[in-house]
Amino acid sequence: MNKIGVIFMFELNDSLSFLLSKCNQKAFALSQERLSEFTLTPEQAVALTYLFKKDGINQLQLGEMIQKDRTTISGIVNKLENQGYVRKGINPSDKRSSSIYVTEKAFAIKDALLEQAVEVNEFLSKDLTNEEKEFLIATLKKLRNSN
Repeated sequence: MNKIGVIFMFELNDSLSFLLSKCNQKAFALSQERLSEFTLTPEQAVALTYLFKKDGINQLQLGEMIQKDRTTISGIVNKLENQGYVRKGINPSDKRSSSIYVTEKAFAIKDALLEQAVEVNEFLSKDLTNEEKEFLIATLKKLRNSN
């Protein structure tokens, strides 16, 4: 079959990129809804979750952890700082850069943030068996890490 024939037979609902995009939109909307009480976006919640695990890192390190560019990370951190969830301080090992520290306000909502993340994951995977969920997670990690 030639390329034109393949294009006409292409079924969007069977397209990996389309399905991943729609699943991402669904997960984002669910997360956004549950995070609204904290006035956080899903990206800000992800950044806080990483900071809970490794407080005092710089923006470059945080960007590498959540795979976001400098401009995006800067915006996320600035918004978190403006809301009182993080503060910037002098990096003890490099005075030219600042470190990001989680505040008491953020620690006060830590359990609720983690709970909402678990709820979203449970909702998204409610129709999957444990084996299907494990396979899906392993497959998505493989896709994420491929070149």
